[in-house]
Amino acid sequence: MTAELAGLLATWLAGQTRQRLEMSDLVRAATKSCPSLVGDPAGRTKIADAIRKLTDDGLIVVPKAAAGWDNRARPPLPHWVRKPPGATKPAAVGPERVWPEALAAAAAVAQRPDEFDFLDRLANWLKENPRPERVPIEERSLELLDDEKALSALQPHRLFTSGAVTLELLACFPPPLLFPSQYVPGVGPARLLIAENNATFHSLLTVARSLDPVTRPALHLGWGIGNQIPVGIAAVELLQPRPRELFYFGDLDVAGLRAASGAAATAARLGLPPVRPAEPLYRWLLDHGTARPDKSNRGSVDVPALTAWLSEDIREAAARLIREGARIPQETVGLKELRANPGLLEAAVGFAGPALS
Repeated sequence: MTAELAGLLATWLAGQTRQRLEMSDLVRAATKSCPSLVGDPAGRTKIADAIRKLTDDGLIVVPKAAAGWDNRARPPLPHWVRKPPGATKPAAVGPERVWPEALAAAAAVAQRPDEFDFLDRLANWLKENPRPERVPIEERSLELLDDEKALSALQPHRLFTSGAVTLELLACFPPPLLFPSQYVPGVGPARLLIAENNATFHSLLTVARSLDPVTRPALHLGWGIGNQIPVGIAAVELLQPRPRELFYFGDLDVAGLRAASGAAATAARLGLPPVRPAEPLYRWLLDHGTARPDKSNRGSVDVPALTAWLSEDIREAAARLIREGARIPQETVGLKELRANPGLLEAAVGFAGPALS
């Protein structure tokens, strides 16, 4: 980290016309180049180490007097640094070499030595791994850069944001956040019903297990961990048996519908089955629930966009609820209601019963 940060600061220093630069300017340059320094308890130490290296390399001069140093925290940092006379701007081009076609665009984007070093490692890896298997990004990062978090830290920077380097090129992916789920064996192809909240997940699971295994649907019950489901829905690919149909049931409020539509958008992007509303359960909320103030409704809500995910039969009633600044929690359909209406769960996942022979 010291050499990389020192290199970034050296490039920044070379582009400054002033000879004397305040420490606050260096800190801003450091955190802009390495956002991970913000909030890092070791951030001050990393900056101090980089300044020490720049000083040792003769690229800056630091104050000699004690008054020129900030000793309010450890390690001390200079109030200012000065570029030595005759300091010149280092070349912002990489070493002359022929890059593989897959990295030609990245080589044109790269400017700093650390970027060319990364591309050099990547070129060697591509040569040695012509048909790599996709692995989690942390594993590829450790393999390429000896640091399991380094690739994630590079993603907000130009090699990735320009599209020159992609996770597809690196044959890796961010592993999805897993949502808790339980499989209840039954009839027909597997389905998945995700509940936004933990209590409803438990009640649905209890009722599903109580149904006759000869006639109940084969069903995964999942807990969406509140608003995490737009990310967690990707974990559907890990479920066995793989569900053919996906259903979601959450609170009828702004936050709940945002989570649902976000999950639907992620599923569409990943080529998963569409995430559909568990309409009979939402209908039960509208018919039997009590409207309460919605704290997640701040007033500036695009109601048509928010309710577009819902089926047409319940969309207008839900939109009216949102416009009134109200909500109905999904816990309205509790274990008592599900016990009293045993067909409600099966209807929620579009199950019409086993085929007759």
